[in-house]
Amino acid sequence: MGLSEEIKRELEHSHSISEIKTNLIRRGYLEEDIDRIISENIKSRSGEHIRNDGILTIKELFDRIGYGFASQQFINILFMLSGASFLLIGVTNAIKTALISLFSGAIIELRKIKYIGKNLISMSGIIYGFSFFGMTVALIMKSPILFAVSLLIGSLGIIAHGDLFLEYSKSLLKHERRSDFLKFISYFGIIITAASLLIAGFIMEVIPLNGMIIDLGFLGLPEITFKIFGYLIMFEITAIMFILSGYLLSLIKDTEIVMTADLNLLRFFKNYFSETVSSYKIFSKNNKIYLLTIATISTTVLQVIGNSYYGIFIYERFKNQFLGGFLNVAVVFVVALIASLVGSMLTKRFAKSLGEAPMLVFGTLLISLMPFTMFFNPKLYAIVLAAALSVVGGVIVGIAQGLLAERLMNESELRIFFSSLGFVSIIPILSIGALGAIIAQVLGLSQLFFYLGMSLALVVMPIYFIIVLIIDAEYRKEKKERKY
Repeated sequence: MGLSEEIKRELEHSHSISEIKTNLIRRGYLEEDIDRIISENIKSRSGEHIRNDGILTIKELFDRIGYGFASQQFINILFMLSGASFLLIGVTNAIKTALISLFSGAIIELRKIKYIGKNLISMSGIIYGFSFFGMTVALIMKSPILFAVSLLIGSLGIIAHGDLFLEYSKSLLKHERRSDFLKFISYFGIIITAASLLIAGFIMEVIPLNGMIIDLGFLGLPEITFKIFGYLIMFEITAIMFILSGYLLSLIKDTEIVMTADLNLLRFFKNYFSETVSSYKIFSKNNKIYLLTIATISTTVLQVIGNSYYGIFIYERFKNQFLGGFLNVAVVFVVALIASLVGSMLTKRFAKSLGEAPMLVFGTLLISLMPFTMFFNPKLYAIVLAAALSVVGGVIVGIAQGLLAERLMNESELRIFFSSLGFVSIIPILSIGALGAIIAQVLGLSQLFFYLGMSLALVVMPIYFIIVLIIDAEYRKEKKERKY
């Protein structure tokens, strides 16, 4: 191996320049040759980093626009308009969430034994984009089954495209650029998504569901007319954004060489399921962790059920009022998006001083405001406020759950707990999600929202309160024993 290859390999392993020079001089290389080649490599790597940073930023911009146009609430509404029943919508969303929980956990474990590079992430983004073409065809054909299949295929694509991309981007960005990039994703990304959501709502509201006829005669052309559809434009923009995003990622030049080993996927999944099942004991280690697991899964499942129908309810109730069905939905969830940004910043700042007990109880109460408002006071202004507070409540509960878990488990147990939680939640998601879908189909959405609110307020919130009471009682007992 020549000097140039030696230096390149050392730089790829992030060794310091002084360390590299010392090692190579000891091995007999000339200092001036070392300095020259190091300088050339640094210039080359700097150019690659600048190029990669630009591609990553543009890719993230496309992603955020795509997320806005592909709002879950819009997708659920269009799913209904394709002819789907409340039962099919609820069951499909439950299956989608279960698939995401299953495969996101598997991918996390896969990353530990095999390098997952840009090709898989790029292809996942392209698959996710093309899934929207499937939904478009389903809407035109009025085929809810095709819509459901396309939605599920797209959910598999977004797992790798979302979670894996974030980890991959960290490996590409220089340390000093990572925080700036993550801030861009956290803050400006939400603003871009919110703007895209409003634009999508405006497009679908301006262009009626049965289409708008466009006449090009005013351009002096022969009588050329054609019909455009708002949902078709929305899905095409979404598809193009994610396909371009996936293609851009394929242009990234990796800054490090990674050794990969052959992988038997069948054996991997067999080992993954075996290890996950064996880790179940962490969830029953003591009554506090057991209760925390029940409360965490219950909160997740109830939110999944609610999010499957909130947009549909708002659309149906207010489609002939105020700004119109789609734009009303867009406004409600744009306010919720902005609230999530503000809520996250405030909660992180005051989390330690507030403590887990008030955060968990108050946060769960805020989450329950959305379904309760839908049932008791379904006015648009009240729903906007409830949506914002509900999202803030979700942020508060999420942070408090993490703080409480840190009190109950050591670092190794925490890793097992959070990596296995998704797998453990699959059966509750499918079973309770199906039950929620049946209630929506048989009793209607208002009655479903009442049961969701009552479950959060009278079941989940007391569980969190009991956990904190047990911890405080144990702390007082331990303090008393130390005193004596």
